[in-house]
Parts: sequence; structure tokens; C-alpha cells
Amino acid sequence: MGRHSRGTTAGDITAVSVPTLVGIDGLDTPDFRDIAHRYAALVEFAAAGHLVALDASAELTTALGPFLAR
Repeated sequence: MGRHSRGTTAGDITAVSVPTLVGIDGLDTPDFRDIAHRYAALVEFAAAGHLVALDASAELTTALGPFLAR
């Protein structure tokens, strides 16, 4: 497997210069949540597991509306 096939990047995530909405699920492990908080302002989906679009579709739609309208 190559480096990129595992989802890693060569760049620094803080260098992203476009508006980015980051969502985390409330049911994920604490270490993953801590890592996510280091990199971005987040929208938390408290009742969702890893598949936010399936577990919390209404909440995701509510979060995406204002973000996409900017």
C-alpha cells in the first residue's frame, strides 16, 4: 500500500486555505476527538457514530445549510 492509500497527506492540514467544515461524531473515541479539536473549529454530532450522514442526517443538513450559503 502506498502512503496516500492510507489517507495520510504530505502537507499540513492547517495550510488548507478554503472554508472547511469539520464534523466529529460524539460516539467516537476520546483520542480521535482530541485530535480533531486541535485542527479545526468543529460541528459535533453527539448522537452519531462514524457515519454521520446516516446516523444524524437531519443534524448534518442543518449544519451544512449555513456553511454552504456563505
